[in-house]
Amino acid sequence: MRRLILREFNLRLAILVWVTGMGVLATFSLAHSQSWGGLYNMDSMLNQEHPFAARPASAPVPVGVSTQVTPASTSLQPAKASAMQARVPNDDESWEFSNLFSEIRIGLLAHDTGPFSSKEEDGIDTNFELLFASTDLFSFMWSPRPHLGISYNSSGYTSQAYMGLTWEWSFWDGWFAGFSLGGMVHNGHLVGVDGESKSLGCRLLFRESVNAGYRFYKRHALMFHFDHSSNASLCKKNTSDGSEFGRHNVVLNEGLENVGVRYGYMF
Repeated sequence: MRRLILREFNLRLAILVWVTGMGVLATFSLAHSQSWGGLYNMDSMLNQEHPFAARPASAPVPVGVSTQVTPASTSLQPAKASAMQARVPNDDESWEFSNLFSEIRIGLLAHDTGPFSSKEEDGIDTNFELLFASTDLFSFMWSPRPHLGISYNSSGYTSQAYMGLTWEWSFWDGWFAGFSLGGMVHNGHLVGVDGESKSLGCRLLFRESVNAGYRFYKRHALMFHFDHSSNASLCKKNTSDGSEFGRHNVVLNEGLENVGVRYGYMF
């Protein structure tokens, strides 16, 4: 048994030696043939063109000229502003003060002049009024201008703050006229003292006014002004009447009128 194994081992060893020898012989033969007609054949190398023969001579570099090559910038250029960014309006589209405010008016008014109520209060009212530009919201009613104003009495009688809508129309050359409707709140007496103060009945009153004037240099105006305030006989107060029971309900609606001159400046 041992002899059989030893004989098989010797056979395999002989085969391995023979294969290895044939490989070495083949490698030696290939190297020998290349040395004469292959990679080491000097004739083929001599017949090749000189590696620098086809290259043109470099142009002389001028003195003082830099030969440094500026590398191309790899940074990304900023993109143009997108439509989603806030857009700055140009001069023609810039916001104007007149987009909100239309006109300012100031004046002096004689206080409690009548003619629709008796005169019981004195003094001069300093009037200030601000008119706003009309909006599409009021287009169905001929585009009135909203207004806010105040009239302050110099003698301590009734002062008022008011608001409403103003309608005006221009005619001829610079002349205009109009009216306003709204409401007012005042600091006067609800039940007055005879001969000393008005009995206005309610703290909130209706207010109407008329204006007529002349506009010059497009922005300036001088105008006549008249306003009337009352409660339309809607306010009743329980007051003393000197009878047996001493009191009764009475409608208090004396009203208040002011008249004067105002100056206006249109924005």
